[in-house]
Amino acid sequence: MKNIKRTHSLLAVVLGSVLMTGSVLAAEIPSGKAPESTGQKIGKTIDEAGKKVDNSLKKADDYLDDSSITAKVKGKLLEHKGINSNDISVKTEKGVVYLSGFVKSKHEAVKVAEIAHGVKGVKSVKSSLVIKK
Repeated sequence: MKNIKRTHSLLAVVLGSVLMTGSVLAAEIPSGKAPESTGQKIGKTIDEAGKKVDNSLKKADDYLDDSSITAKVKGKLLEHKGINSNDISVKTEKGVVYLSGFVKSKHEAVKVAEIAHGVKGVKSVKSSLVIKK
């Protein structure tokens, strides 16, 4: 829920910036027919603003994808009996899942990594799980 609020805030900032840019451009255009160079300038500015919006949306989408992967991995770990997922931390960046924390055995560490690999969208898994004695 927190991630969705951050994404909405990010989108609001980006869209606000685009609207502000449009207002500034409108103020710069003299009344009557705009010269060709002004039209080209406006087109270029609009294209740049569009690219910035696209880039911001891509970053927000990637962030949501990573959050979704993390949630799915944690959910899968909770489903498996014998794995104490409270001692395992899961973090995802650009589809790479990072596992850290403590497990009871080497077998459990391998199982946790296998579970993470099985989640849709996971590109790779980096495990730094420690066997707790």
